[in-house]
Amino acid sequence: MRHFFSESPNSFREVPAFPPNRAMLFGDGIFETMVYIDGKIRFERLHQERLLKGIRALMIQSEELPEVKAIARLVANQVGKTGTFRLRWTVFRAGLGKYTPTDNGYCELLTVAPFHPATSVKKTAYISDSIRVPYNSWANCKTLNALPYVMANLERQKKQQEEVILLDQNGYLSEAGSANLFWQKEGIFYTPSLRHACVAGVARRQILIKLQEMNLTLIEGSFRPDDLLQAEQVFVSNVSGISYLEQIQGISFATQPVPGIAALFGSSTNS
Repeated sequence: MRHFFSESPNSFREVPAFPPNRAMLFGDGIFETMVYIDGKIRFERLHQERLLKGIRALMIQSEELPEVKAIARLVANQVGKTGTFRLRWTVFRAGLGKYTPTDNGYCELLTVAPFHPATSVKKTAYISDSIRVPYNSWANCKTLNALPYVMANLERQKKQQEEVILLDQNGYLSEAGSANLFWQKEGIFYTPSLRHACVAGVARRQILIKLQEMNLTLIEGSFRPDDLLQAEQVFVSNVSGISYLEQIQGISFATQPVPGIAALFGSSTNS
């Protein structure tokens, strides 16, 4: 695994360790997890759009904005234009200070690691009744304040389950432990609305676009756990791909791939 750090635009340097910063001290930043394939970043445009929305939400300001194309060039120069890698691009507020920032510019950290595709089928899942995802004005961003997901996945491990499904603070379905949530019943697809505190996933957005192109009905809305448990098929998605859930709390679901959706996460960069 290699780390590249930048304190000003286009000034990345490789670093063996990371100095104290607001990302570490306060979780004051956002990040994108991306897939780099043969010289390009998959879903490049959607990653750029989401990153800029996150910067605006956190009131990070700079005359020059971070660019995903610059990240693609950096990786091409460092690891070449062949192969597949997992990138974590972290953009956080510059300076130190305490809760009140002393600087509203940004720094960047890029981590390049081997890529592992999503598990195609997760055999066991459950709905957590102890950990909720809170809503706020930046809830849909991928912020560095990820403790609910850390705790949810620790709970999942303790329960010896392969996936955890999370509710928002009002008991509505929100998302999975590190992925967005979809299900289908009688040919209609469903996913929780962003108002229920789920991350606005890049893979989620791409699936919405594809379902529309396929003239399939998708409903984004407010749903309770019983709505999910009555589904015919359930799957979760993130930038690594799609995982179908075989069982949720002992109830079985179909796991055959949805035609047209799986191809989104093949070798094409779909930028």
